[in-house]
Amino acid sequence: MPGAGPRLRAGRAPHPGGDPGPAGLRPPRPLSRHLRPSRALAGGGGRRRRTLRRKPSWLAGSLNTGFVNLYLDAYEADRAGRAVPAAWHAAFAAARTADVNAGQDVLLGANAHIQRDMPYVLAALGLTRPQGGTRKPDYDRFQAVLDRAYGPAVQDVAGRYDLIVALADDRWNPIAGLTGRQLFRSWRAQAWEHARQLVDAPDQAARDRVARRIETNAAQWAQLLSAVRLPGYRTVRDDYCRTHTTPEPASARP
Repeated sequence: MPGAGPRLRAGRAPHPGGDPGPAGLRPPRPLSRHLRPSRALAGGGGRRRRTLRRKPSWLAGSLNTGFVNLYLDAYEADRAGRAVPAAWHAAFAAARTADVNAGQDVLLGANAHIQRDMPYVLAALGLTRPQGGTRKPDYDRFQAVLDRAYGPAVQDVAGRYDLIVALADDRWNPIAGLTGRQLFRSWRAQAWEHARQLVDAPDQAARDRVARRIETNAAQWAQLLSAVRLPGYRTVRDDYCRTHTTPEPASARP
């Protein structure tokens, strides 16, 4: 779909890595939190494998690869000083310099992954199976995997990067857990709808209008999510990360 969003590339998609920087939650680690459940699609635990026993290759392969590649493209462009989509710019800027908490970092990354990137990936791969029929049931199973990954991901971020994120730990705060899951479900449903609009657009001008809606929606969410700042909290997070984060081996970096 020329002109209606980024062009997907085959292959690549290494595991995100890199130097986390002094604050621990620096790109790409904080913003790749949402990628971890996606990577698990390819070979997760027994329950996950049973859920996706009939998963088609596009779900654990092409969709996953395209999703990760758009993140890596944005990350590398940002590091090189090139322009990136507004949603990613807000996420990277907050992770580098802002007095935001790790929960905001995670939400900013998830917003850019889901609301900005996902519609383009889905539309490029197609919303129907080669033999006919919608891919929506496959997509819904993918969402079930991500839903189950919510609690462990929150625990991991709280334990390694920012204790305040434990407020969203659904083991003891079911309201926060439910709210987080509902937010992500809403974003994923919107991503599918935007992908459908891209696919159904009758001409290039219509596709461009959909693309503008996608970019605007993700950018507005990013602005909202990064609005709350706590002066001095960056230093608190820096200190917490230094004592709770183990440096990543150089071999794990891209």
